[in-house]
Amino acid sequence: MNAIPKLLDPVDHSLDAVAAELASSDARRRSLQRTLQALLRERLLNGDQLITEGAVSWLPLWAQQGMLRFEGLSLGRIGDCRLAGGVSYYATGERPQPVAHAAALLACVAPSLPGDGADLQRLIHELDNSLANDVLCLSYRRGWARALRAGLGAADIHFIAALRKSGHANPALLLEQWGTLGHPWHPTFKTKLGLSADEVTALSPEFQPTLAVPLAAIRADKAHVTFSTGDGDYLAWFGRHFPQPLLRWKVALAALGRSPSDWLPLPLHPFQAGRVIPEKFAAEIARGDLLLPDDVALDATPTMSFRTVVPAGSPTLPHLKLPVSLRLTSVQRTVSPKSAVMGPRITRLLATILDAEAGFGGTLDIVREDVGLHYLDPDGNDDRARHLAILYRTNPMAKADGARFPVPVGALFAESPFSGRPLVTEAVALAYGDHAAGAVAYFERHARTVLTALLSAYLVYGIAFEAHQQNSFIMLDADHAPVQLLARDFGDLRIHGPTLRGAGRAIDAYRAGATVYEDDEPVRDKLLHAVLLCHLSELALLLARAYGHPEQPFWDVLRREIDAVFTALRGRVDAARWHAERAALLEHDWPAKAFLRMRLSDTQDDVHGTMPNPLA
Repeated sequence: MNAIPKLLDPVDHSLDAVAAELASSDARRRSLQRTLQALLRERLLNGDQLITEGAVSWLPLWAQQGMLRFEGLSLGRIGDCRLAGGVSYYATGERPQPVAHAAALLACVAPSLPGDGADLQRLIHELDNSLANDVLCLSYRRGWARALRAGLGAADIHFIAALRKSGHANPALLLEQWGTLGHPWHPTFKTKLGLSADEVTALSPEFQPTLAVPLAAIRADKAHVTFSTGDGDYLAWFGRHFPQPLLRWKVALAALGRSPSDWLPLPLHPFQAGRVIPEKFAAEIARGDLLLPDDVALDATPTMSFRTVVPAGSPTLPHLKLPVSLRLTSVQRTVSPKSAVMGPRITRLLATILDAEAGFGGTLDIVREDVGLHYLDPDGNDDRARHLAILYRTNPMAKADGARFPVPVGALFAESPFSGRPLVTEAVALAYGDHAAGAVAYFERHARTVLTALLSAYLVYGIAFEAHQQNSFIMLDADHAPVQLLARDFGDLRIHGPTLRGAGRAIDAYRAGATVYEDDEPVRDKLLHAVLLCHLSELALLLARAYGHPEQPFWDVLRREIDAVFTALRGRVDAARWHAERAALLEHDWPAKAFLRMRLSDTQDDVHGTMPNPLA
């Protein structure tokens, strides 16, 4: 099989030396800002000791008798960090040295960090890899933006409006790929360890590649299939959605002397097919439980999630969530048996709730996870089985109609290829007017929609969606105002068992201690981190910066909209839980996920600190 597909590049993104240096400079600045933000937010550096004089701030580093000097440093109420100028390191008795990127910053503060030298060197390697990949991304975007302006610029002065009018087959997918700029909190936001630069551009969504996704064959009795409907015929289901690939797959099996009725088609990520499966599952291949036929594949392109691909870029076909045994950002992006089983089960539960609640006033809908398949390891080894699995999701564009249009929330943070301003400012301008008052009005409608949807599900049913920027679509109406939250990816959705049972609902967990929790804290932490911090708070800060407006009106909106949901649902929530959750969201400290500490300890488990409640 062809392991790495060739990039289909419709854009001439050759750069002259000046443009290349601009991309490199922007990437260095982004890496430095996010790493400094993490160091201060996670209190690996003590921001309380900053000494500020005008636009210059100094931070003593007592462990090494040195100092950091910052130009234009400002810290916000959720630990957000803005850096308008340069950074320098002063060691006692030595000349100051400029600090231009994340790895250089970590090298300067190494004596102040936990862990040993090997941990630090591993993290520096990840940061360098992230920086190199971000340079590739920003370089490509310049040519891509020119192509978008040339192709759509005559339709409207706003990119979103022009895209809606353009007749593009899958505008939500284009926005996903355009909006792939990395996690706003993560220092290693572009890390893709194990890929060359050519492979990064050939596989990553921000380069618009077309992938050849091979179709393997797994013996039917060696796989477990879960349907959101409870049961089904996988081979027939696959054939309804992918008739031509299935026909080619059957022909290939017949040529091998196999009866297709004994086998199940299993799409594989091309990296997985070429680099992982032949070695990791050599025993299964040798036994004849797994077949890798030649030249049987379907074309697809990745979404904002590297491992989730859209067959033929279609606006109707299911998305394929595929395991990729690579460290992307900070963890291996495989598909666990738990996800393959629980995705359809959670879909079934959510569908019944949305039907009973009329989508909480129409504010909530979901991207269904209808079918999951995973390998049945003979030793019950889920850690091995997660490398050979798939999850099929509904296409978000299937939710679009003449009045509603899905925009990935992450794309709102990307700059418009037309104006260079954040894309959310176009929605603001189109719906409410391109000014600060319009920005506050947009945020109020956006926050009300998201909180009515997700806080209602949490308070009444104990369900906390992982609805951060990548996992959320905001449905815009014909006037570009937010009207519905479309939530996807249930892999780390968390449910408070006592609340769900109290609401008369139930779900079978894949295993104890996963998905369903008896304690409220891990469920609440998911809501606070994904929804309130990474989604709504970051959007508030973005709008305040974009319009040069004080942040306080946006925080006031957020507090008011949270309080409104609590007030509306008071009669439906146990009194003790109502008071405890309201205090946790509006008064007590919030958890803050510590990504840098996680990388320094090389763990995939969540590590949380705390931060003062920005709404208190």
